Amino acid sequence: MESIITIATVLTMYFNAANDVNAPYLYNSDLEDGVIHKIEVYEQKADNQMCAKMEYRYEYDDQGRLTTREVVRWDSEKQTWVNDVRHTYKYYKNGYNVEISKWDAAKQIYDLPSEVTLYREVASMTSVKTYRMNAEKNDMFLVNSLLCMEPLDAISDRLFA
Repeated sequence: MESIITIATVLTMYFNAANDVNAPYLYNSDLEDGVIHKIEVYEQKADNQMCAKMEYRYEYDDQGRLTTREVVRWDSEKQTWVNDVRHTYKYYKNGYNVEISKWDAAKQIYDLPSEVTLYREVASMTSVKTYRMNAEKNDMFLVNSLLCMEPLDAISDRLFA
């Protein structure tokens, strides 16, 4: 199975967002050799001033697959970017996992994943299971499970387009 969360997928998401002329947001990307490493999002106010809102940071493995998508938010009082959430992508022979971790400002690190979604291809179908961390943070519980009658690549093309 081929990975579907690639450099090209991130690039397509960026161009789709950047070409929406009616959106109140403006996008600026750090693009090098066709690879997006960062997208800055600005909000255009009624007086046409632009205000920084958030920034997406991307990392890839040596096969061009997305490994990390980090979201940071602009703190206008401190005039600096503040970590918010990180999506970590882990690839396996028959699918991939997406782990979501929140930033712990007190500890200055990302917390254990608060949610994990497993995408697996099984006999040309896709199994999707989502788990969330319980309140005591000692284990996860299943919150959603579905079986799609399409292969993983077909589903992921729609998710990330």
